[in-house]
Amino acid sequence: MPESIVKPAWRRAFSRLFIWRSSMRSKWMLLLLLFSLTPLLVMGIISFSISRSTINDKATQYSEHLLNQTADNLDTRLGIYKDMMMQVVGNDEIVGMLRKLNDADAAQFDLDSLSLTTKLSTIVATNPDVQSISFVSDRHYIKGIYRWSSRKKADAAPYLQTIEDGSNFRWYPTRYATFVDSLNSQNSYVFSLAKQVYKISDDSPLGIVAVLDIREEVIKDLVLKAVSNDRDMQSFIVDGNGRLVSYPDDTLIGKSVAEVLGPDGYERISSAGSDGVKFPLSYKHNRLIVNVQKLHTNDWKVVNVISKSALYQDSNRLLQISVAIALVCILFSIVTALLLTNSITKPILQMIKLMKRVMSGDMSVRYKGKQRRDEFDVLGNSFNYMVTRIEELLHAVYVEQDQKRVAELKALQAQIHPHFLYNTLDIIKWTALIQKANQAAEMVSLLSRLLRISIGKGEETVTVEEEIEHVQCYLGIQKFRFNFNIETDVEIAEDVKQLRTPKLILQPIVENAILHAFVDRETGGRILIRCETEPGGGIQFTVSDNGVGMNPEQAGTLLSGQADDPGRSGGIGLANVDERVKLICGQAYGIRIDTKPGAGTRIGIRLPRMI
Repeated sequence: MPESIVKPAWRRAFSRLFIWRSSMRSKWMLLLLLFSLTPLLVMGIISFSISRSTINDKATQYSEHLLNQTADNLDTRLGIYKDMMMQVVGNDEIVGMLRKLNDADAAQFDLDSLSLTTKLSTIVATNPDVQSISFVSDRHYIKGIYRWSSRKKADAAPYLQTIEDGSNFRWYPTRYATFVDSLNSQNSYVFSLAKQVYKISDDSPLGIVAVLDIREEVIKDLVLKAVSNDRDMQSFIVDGNGRLVSYPDDTLIGKSVAEVLGPDGYERISSAGSDGVKFPLSYKHNRLIVNVQKLHTNDWKVVNVISKSALYQDSNRLLQISVAIALVCILFSIVTALLLTNSITKPILQMIKLMKRVMSGDMSVRYKGKQRRDEFDVLGNSFNYMVTRIEELLHAVYVEQDQKRVAELKALQAQIHPHFLYNTLDIIKWTALIQKANQAAEMVSLLSRLLRISIGKGEETVTVEEEIEHVQCYLGIQKFRFNFNIETDVEIAEDVKQLRTPKLILQPIVENAILHAFVDRETGGRILIRCETEPGGGIQFTVSDNGVGMNPEQAGTLLSGQADDPGRSGGIGLANVDERVKLICGQAYGIRIDTKPGAGTRIGIRLPRMI
């Protein structure tokens, strides 16, 4: 039950769609566009997705490889600076000079020694990366190569924290500083490497910290060189506190990485361990891929940032090309669909117009194809044959109707003859009565009634009462004619008298009984005619005799018509009666014969209830 309710509702909803109720041309166009554009759309989406995924994977792999290579290069370069620092603090002459200068008068903070400067120059001459070498203690600032422009104790104090590290190195983030000499001054961004100086003889600390200032542009060039050929990437260095040590924009050096990647980026970079980290990031409406790798030399980290918008420029260009190609394909598909649908719907529309003309009565129309040699030519030829055939049938019907009208006219003209026959027979009857020929008068009266029922009003059926009367008239004439001594009884129920029956169905059966059932018997013959209703609602005529009977083979020939004698007087034949009953009432009705040799014959006629 639910399915029978839901399904029609679903069909009704689906049938309300515009395209479902549109013309065949629209449906064909939609079908062709769907079949042509769906694969293109699917392939475009798949290609775009694959290209984006491939670009993302390749760029990430390339970024990781580049980041590892840059980190290795930086570790190597920073290792060189540590070796240089060891050359300085491990030189006996330099350490001795520093001890003497540090033991000088404490009232003089800023100290200078030409011999110390000369010695240091020979060490760093081969490495132009060094901006300055200075020595600080809680008593003095000792110039090495290039003096700091600001040499107050407060400026030197941060570097003295290196003493807390013992013999370890300490790296200081990039700062903007001014360095002076006797002849000129220089301004630059530098980061510093500091280490405590120890006495060579007994490794006792001197309380002096050597500070190696290195130009920031050295590592900037190293980092930028790695990504100089890739416009989609940006690399920089941050220290352990998240401050920018080296950055393409000098104004941001020394500031927090949050200025560049936001608070979320700062937290993720600061929490990165020695194995590095890779994470996506959205900052200021930019979608980024961030790779972080920690250096082995110190706690600095190399950060590589990839912009997805720049990374996907090629894929976006591919998408634009795909869209352009799709538009061209759509235009081509529409034109193709129009041409194809027109080639299909045009002959159909032409045929519809011709059909409308045929419906209006114009039978002269014919389909004229273009010899396409396809199904439409076959349909057109069939249409032409159909119209021609309809025209022929209409002409035949017209001729038949015309002939029918002529026959009806003749039938009307012929109606005068039965009336003339009835009037003549009536005159004969009264003449016979006047002349005292009573039997002749009765015969004429019976014949007149029999003919009147037989001819009737031209109808195929009569009432049961009229059919019984017709048989009785026939029996009366036959008694006068042959002077036979056969007892006839008629039993008819009151409720069937006014029901209708095919006419002239009892007389052939009664005639057959008179002529064949009592051929060897002069007396004792009996015929019983009965009509009654059946339980199913129909009626049943029964004609029974006590004659000689017949075998089943003879009974079969009666219904097949093989035993009929067309020349026999009054013989219409049982086969003719059975055929007429079936034609008028249907195949379920007709005659049934029950007979045995020497046991008489019982013939039943089964009929429907007709009013």
